[in-house]
Amino acid sequence: MKAKKQPMLLAAVVLVLTLSVILAGCGTQAATGKTVVLRFTTWRPTDAAAFAKLNAAFEKTHPNIQIKYQPVQPTEYDSQLSTALDTNTAADLMYVRPFDRGYILYQSGHLLQLTDKNVPNLKNIPASQMQVYQSPHGKIYALPYIYISYGFFYNQSIFAKYSLTPPQTWHEFFHVMDVLKKNGVTPLALGTKAGWVIDEIVSGPNYVNFLGGEKWRLAMLQGKKKFTGAGFTHYLQEIDRFRNYMPQGYQGIGYTAAQKLFLAGKAAILPGGSWEIKSLEAQNPNLKLGLFTSPVVKTGGKRWLPFNGGAGVGINTKSAHIKQDLVYVNWLASHQAQVMTGNYMPGLFPSASINPDQLTNPLVKQFITAAGPKGENFAISWPLQYISRKEPSANTLDTDNVSRMLNGQISPGKAAANIQNGLATWYAPFKK
Repeated sequence: MKAKKQPMLLAAVVLVLTLSVILAGCGTQAATGKTVVLRFTTWRPTDAAAFAKLNAAFEKTHPNIQIKYQPVQPTEYDSQLSTALDTNTAADLMYVRPFDRGYILYQSGHLLQLTDKNVPNLKNIPASQMQVYQSPHGKIYALPYIYISYGFFYNQSIFAKYSLTPPQTWHEFFHVMDVLKKNGVTPLALGTKAGWVIDEIVSGPNYVNFLGGEKWRLAMLQGKKKFTGAGFTHYLQEIDRFRNYMPQGYQGIGYTAAQKLFLAGKAAILPGGSWEIKSLEAQNPNLKLGLFTSPVVKTGGKRWLPFNGGAGVGINTKSAHIKQDLVYVNWLASHQAQVMTGNYMPGLFPSASINPDQLTNPLVKQFITAAGPKGENFAISWPLQYISRKEPSANTLDTDNVSRMLNGQISPGKAAANIQNGLATWYAPFKK
């Protein structure tokens, strides 16, 4: 009997040892093999703390997916991303530029198409936001994650000193600046050294209430409205008046220098983008910061709000973790994540339709309220869509010509003609 028990005992020991090895292997797989790390690259190093909170909330309900946030300096992002995509070393997820620059990535085969089936929370995003990352054939190639807008920040203490109120019309706007200038206060913290500021913050957005917002922009894209027409030329004439209120030596003042003038109380109004809210408040907590959006021409007219898609989130078509990428992108479009985004990144507005009362920053609330409940007051900055896909692009032409205009080198009429003729070299509706 003992002789028969020994083989059975030996077999039992072998079985236990085998099961132990198998279970140990399974434990290792659970610890490492099932946890997927997704690399996410953006041009926003300053949002690292915000994304740490966002990703912690995501990972709490998705413990098998970890997000590695890898921001790049804004000035280096495009070139680094291009190199990474060409060498198959790009991150799984990436920030995508709005409108034409993002579409070029999609055309090149780098971005996964998104649908309401693989990203169900797209239903939370209104059509006004979806168009930013939509191909001419209606394909969505990035999640509309955040958007930005433009307006005028002002020093409430300076306004109060001279009994000034935020202007509602352009006539009132120039009156306010006349009063400030008469009292020895520099009205505008603005220079022409950084050409992109003139394009993106000044000329691109402020046409909206001069020319009729989206109605004019869409007609222009169809070739039915020309930059050489009376409307746009008059608009540039009004923008040209800005130089009478800019600091002495404004030709040598760039983006950061203009901010510093404003923060130091040496200029009363800063034409700016919504993304600056957090930075301005942090740099001078004692500044009583106010905001007014682009004024209307006539009292009672529709007040359009300049709009630009801040950033989309795209999925690299060569990612090894497409399934997990889609889970994360879908979560970013959730109501929870969008409200968190709005509060953790003031001035980078959530693309989903959310109640402004869920946001804590009063300037953020003011911007979002101005957009309307469904974004019906948005008008896209005129150079952004379709006419900046080739060179000379609308962005390039606007930067060059409006900067030269403000520097007194060319007239508003000449600037308008240069924009029209430059685009006519390649944009079909302008060749007619």
